[in-house]
Amino acid sequence: MNMIEKYYENYDEDSRLVKDNSHRIEFLSTVHVLEDKIKANSKILEVGAGTGRYSFYYLNKGNKVTAVDILRKNVDIMIEKSKKIVSDDIEIKLGDVLDLSQFSSNVFDVVLCLGPLYHLANLDDRIRCINECLRVLKPGGILALAYINRYAQYVIHIGRDKENISDKYLKNVSEFGVESKFEENENCFYFSTYEEMEKTMTNFNVEKLKHVGTDGIVHMMRNNINDLDENEFDKWLDYHFMTYDNASLIGYSLHNLYVCKKI
Repeated sequence: MNMIEKYYENYDEDSRLVKDNSHRIEFLSTVHVLEDKIKANSKILEVGAGTGRYSFYYLNKGNKVTAVDILRKNVDIMIEKSKKIVSDDIEIKLGDVLDLSQFSSNVFDVVLCLGPLYHLANLDDRIRCINECLRVLKPGGILALAYINRYAQYVIHIGRDKENISDKYLKNVSEFGVESKFEENENCFYFSTYEEMEKTMTNFNVEKLKHVGTDGIVHMMRNNINDLDENEFDKWLDYHFMTYDNASLIGYSLHNLYVCKKI
């Protein structure tokens, strides 16, 4: 069992994006950004689909969706969910984003890559991941890439316990994006930065459409956000949507989203 399988073995990924107000913000921000970019009846590929939160959302919006994940556990969960839906427009596959050879080139209108970059500590792997996503995407198609931010991770852990200020692994995350600088195989997660993502995307023939912090500063005030009623929560979302693409704030968002168009 590799580190990713071990991490997710007992992790409830299925409820992560909906379990409370603070976790809902990431999902709501992502679909808000993509709302005017995904046309009706699109052919969508989601790589690293997890348990299908986004895949089934876009299926219910009338799109044709192919959901791929590297973990058999997640694929089985999606298959069980699909049995409750009368639709021929959902396809679920086991697969690795680093090798999408099971798909032809230039076939999807949209590719959602909302998890794989979390786990690719090696730059060559991140480049390969994005290249594969772009290969299967039609010219003019939309690619959405999610990543996690090292600066927010540092703040979160200091907020949880001040003793973490001396943690060498947390220091590595803030400086290098990984817990272990020298042992790549020991790193389950990779933490990027706004600047690094911007620089990385200059390697590809794409047009940047949006770059946002999908959960903003919510992790600094999680209890307050969770205590909001629906009316209050909507007001917070209004503020969040007004500020989530401000470059000076994105670095403190734990989850970020880069959206581009294939040229």
